[in-house]
Formats: sequence, C-alpha cells, structure tokens
Amino acid sequence: MTYLTVKEVAEIRGCSERYIKMLISGGNICSNETVNNNNRKKYLIPLSELSHSEQLKYYKSHAIPIPEDLLPERKTERPHKEFDEFSAEQREEIASWIRIIKSWDEYCATSKLSKVNATEKFVQLQQVANPEINISKSILYRKKKALKEDDLAGLIDNRGSWKKGTSTIPDVAWDCFMSFYLDEAQHPIKACYEYTNMWIKQAAPQLLPLPAYSAFYRKVQNDIPKPLEIMGREGMKAFRDRCAPYIRRTYEGMASNEWWIADNHTFDVQTKGADGSVHRLYLTAFFDARSGIFTGCYVTSAPSSQATLIALRKGIMKYGIPENIYVDNGREFLTFDVGGLGHRTKKSQKGKFTPPPIFERLGIKMTNALVRNAKAKIIERRFRDVKDRLSRLFPTYTGGNVVERPERLKFVLKDDDKIPTDEEFTNAVEDILTYYMNEKQYSGAVNSDSGKTRMQVYREQLKEKRIASELDLNLMLMRSTRSQKVGRRGVHLTIAGEKIDYYNDELILNYFGKDMYCRYDPEDISTVRVYDLQDNYIMTVHVDNDAVLAYGSSKDAVAKALRKVKSFEKLTKQELKATQITALGKKTALELVLATAEENKLKSDELSPKIISVHRADEEPAEIKQAVGQNNIVKIDKAKMIRNLEERQREE
Repeated sequence: MTYLTVKEVAEIRGCSERYIKMLISGGNICSNETVNNNNRKKYLIPLSELSHSEQLKYYKSHAIPIPEDLLPERKTERPHKEFDEFSAEQREEIASWIRIIKSWDEYCATSKLSKVNATEKFVQLQQVANPEINISKSILYRKKKALKEDDLAGLIDNRGSWKKGTSTIPDVAWDCFMSFYLDEAQHPIKACYEYTNMWIKQAAPQLLPLPAYSAFYRKVQNDIPKPLEIMGREGMKAFRDRCAPYIRRTYEGMASNEWWIADNHTFDVQTKGADGSVHRLYLTAFFDARSGIFTGCYVTSAPSSQATLIALRKGIMKYGIPENIYVDNGREFLTFDVGGLGHRTKKSQKGKFTPPPIFERLGIKMTNALVRNAKAKIIERRFRDVKDRLSRLFPTYTGGNVVERPERLKFVLKDDDKIPTDEEFTNAVEDILTYYMNEKQYSGAVNSDSGKTRMQVYREQLKEKRIASELDLNLMLMRSTRSQKVGRRGVHLTIAGEKIDYYNDELILNYFGKDMYCRYDPEDISTVRVYDLQDNYIMTVHVDNDAVLAYGSSKDAVAKALRKVKSFEKLTKQELKATQITALGKKTALELVLATAEENKLKSDELSPKIISVHRADEEPAEIKQAVGQNNIVKIDKAKMIRNLEERQREE
C-alpha cells in the first residue's frame, strides 16, 4: 500500500499542512502514527484515503501507471432515453413505427394466412403505400423487438444517431486533454492532443492507442460550453465581458440631470499647436444618461483633474448641477479634492482630516465603475459617434489604428495649411457637440421617445434644475490642499515640486501652529482662502513670493516657469559635470589628500634633534607664573627663553 506524508496530501488538496493534521485529529482521515528521527509525531496517510480525482492527480504528478480499478469502463451500451428527450422529427418517426407495428399485429390477427405469409403480404402492401419508408421482414421484427424492450432509440432509422452524446475517449485522457486545452496559453487542439498522448504513454499506457485526433476535435466543438472555454483560455475578464450576466439599466423612470457619466476620449485628428507642434488633443466630457446629450465638454492637451472641473463647470453653467456622476477609476476623477480618493485612500490617510471634495460641496454623489469592467462605460458608445461623426470630418483624421489610417494622411501633414490649429479644432468640436450631435435623433432604450431629438428628450424629462450663482459656483469649484500647520512662512501651495508661500501678520499672530487647509482657484493663485478643520472660513491671504507674480498668476503658468528653471538647473549641472577632471575616476578629495599624506609619510626622515630635554608636568620656573589653563608646551618654551637669556648675559 502507498502512504503519503501530510505535506504531500496538503499539496495535492491545495491546503495547509495544519488543516490536514486537524482532519486527522478529528478522525476525518485515517493515518498511521509514527515517530521521526527527532522523536516527533509523524503521520502516514494511505493513498486510498484520498478521493478518486486526488488519487489520479497523485499518479499523474509522479508519472506512475494508473491501476486498473481507477480506470473508467468504456461505454458500449446504448443509453436509455425517454420519449420527450428526442427531437420533434425523431418523435414523429417513433410514432410512425408504433402505428405500423400496431397495424401489422391487427393485419396478422384478422388475416386467414399464416403469420409468416401475412407478414410478407403486409410488407408488400407497406412498400406500395409508403415507398419512402425502408421496410422489410427483418426490419419489422427488429423494430417490434425494440418496442417490446422499451428501446425507443431502436425505432429510429438514423444510423449512428444513438451514439450521439457518447465518446470513445477515456475519461482520464479527456481530463488530461482539458487541463492542457483550458489554459490561457491557448494551446492549439492538435498540440493538446499530442501532450495528452505523451502523458497517457507514461501514466496509463494500457489506454493506448487513444482515439484519433478527429474524435477529440469533435468533442471540443460539441461538448465544451462556450463560457467555460472563454474563462479557461482567455481569462476572467473576457468571461465577465462576454458571458457573465449583467444588470440591465432601466431608463424609463430616470430624469434628466439625475445621472451624468464622465470619461476622456482621444481625438483621432492631428492638430497644430501654437508652437507649431503637431499632436492629438483629448476630450473630457460629461454625458446625460437619460437623454444622451453632451452636457459639459472641454478640449485639452492632457486629461487631468483640472480638465474635469472645467468641463463640469461648463456643463453646470448651461444645464444645472447633476444629482449623480458615474465615472471610472482614473486619477482625474479619484483626486482627494475633486471626487475623493475612494478605494485609492492610503492606510496612512485613513482617519485623518481631508477637506470636503468638490463633488460633495456641490451635492453630487459620485459612483465608480468596477475596475476593468467593459460593460460599465456606456459613454464610450457616444465616443464612437464622436469618432464617426466628428473626427472623420477633418482632413487630418488618423483612424484609431494603423489599419484605419487613411493613405492621404502622409500627404496632408506635409501641407501646414491643411492642418487645423488647436483653436480652430476646439471651436469646431464645441459647436458640433452642442448644436449638431445633441440635436440628432434619440436612439436610447426608451421606445416611447423614439422620433424625438436628444435635446427634446432632455427638456421633457428635466424634472428639477439645480443651479448656483456664478460666485457660489466659483467657490464650490475651488481646489483644496491637504491639512497643514501654519508655520513661520504662513501656508503654502506646492506646484511643480516648489513651495509657494502665503503669509500675513494676522495669520501668523492668531493661527501659528494650528492645522488649516486652503482653497484656491487654479486660474489665479495670487491668493488662497484659509479654512480651519471644521470647514470655517478664516481669511484670504496673498502670495508672498515676488517671483511668482513675475511668472504669472496662473497655476499652469507657474508650473511651466518652474519647469524652465529646473531645466536650466539640469543643463547647468551637466555643464559643471563636463568641466570636472574625469581621469581621477570617482575618487573624492578626501581620498586624494589621504593618498598624498601616505606618500609623504613614506618619504619622511626620522627626527635628529641636537638637544633632547625631559620635563615633568609639575616643573615651573620660579620667575614665571603659569596662567590658568596654560598648557605644558607654552611653559617649556618660556623656560627655554629664560635659559638663553642667562647664557647671553654670562658671555658678555
């Protein structure tokens, strides 16, 4: 008998060793208890304690031939089927043969001929009356026998049809084949068949030869459910996008401005910037789910949280404040002061004060789509309209990929006059979205609105329009900083990695060391509004950096200027590095000095003074008083001076 260790059983079952030991102690698994070399308990589990599939897995992983008792028996008997399990055509054929057999019995009972002769006569009559039926004495007796044995499949004259649903492929071989086929490597069927042959040759050679490749191919086409195939070969995302059931959204009871959906789109159009560069712009858009109109749109060179706020502001000014906003998980939406961080909130930030985000200040509830959920972004269907009805209008249309790229594009880009400028393109986009696409016929899910324009549906379904004054809207759309302590330089914004200070005497005098946060207008950062952590307005503080005003008061302008400063700083560093002596490698000045000192040390000679005198620390000439803190070296020098003076006096 084969015994397995706890570790081997845990690996086969895909669980922990502790769990297996718990099953053993609970009596759910029988085992033999022994002692190992370290005098500790050791459990040996018989292979028979494992399930059928687990035993097969053990034999497969160890390349051991599978015992006969574990191999499945080949199915040779015809499966029994009830009458309602057959198709309509097959049921009609069965009923027809039942009627024929019943007529045959009645004919033989009433005929004066013997049963054999009566049967022959009956067959002749049937061949004349129903020439389309293949009938003979042997067929008649065979059909009657099948009916007597309740074998309805035997009444069907469809050669081989009774074999449908059965297979000559052994279950073990098919399981092995499926393990190769349902893999995200997406092995071809032929390769999976070859791999299965290799494994069966090692693990269960008694099953050879396997049925032909065509048998496996047919079984793949007919027996593997499509959702299972997609999940196994293409992954969970493909399964969810293409096969998994989804919640159908209903729009009948939805009002205009109840749900706005936001996203970004890359235009398939080349445009020319103010500096002459050719590039593609982006669209940040808000879309009303009920009517299908574009509410707030902003053309930008790069999607960002600021572009989101500009598009939202434009939408609110024209259509009012929405109740809900549905967005994906992009950083332009999940910013702490715009919509909040949501699931992106760091553990270190949880529980700490954060200013109320802009969506919350506006009374808008934000909902995020599931990550990597293709069914969630219904606005992308409208972006398809933008591509087909807007981008294709421009001569510099690029297509969404290389295959879609027009052949004329390379010639058009050589002519600057044919390339639209950013300003021209932006103006055209705003007009087309607002006055063309929003006025097109409604094509949504509510059938009763068919034939109306999208703007007409929007007006009819607008139950309530929430508005705000321009002054209040400016305040609610202000960006926020995180909480910060008022320091000696007041409060600050950080732009492009640089601090910009905001300071006045009143702020320092009354609020030094207290936690505050700031709101500011990104288009004018000459001032900030300071709030306490209870969201009470404290004061407005002006910028304290003279250099900022020289660059300009816009956040983007300051960031651009600071980038130029950093760029110049980087260039200067490169020039400085180029002027340094590279022959010395990476040796520092300290290493060079120590090396020179070592050389001088080797060259130095031993000192040979003419006079060597020894003094004790307590010797002191009577004529000179030692000053407090005076060291012995000073004392020795003065004594020498006195002796030299006395010698000169004697010589004179």
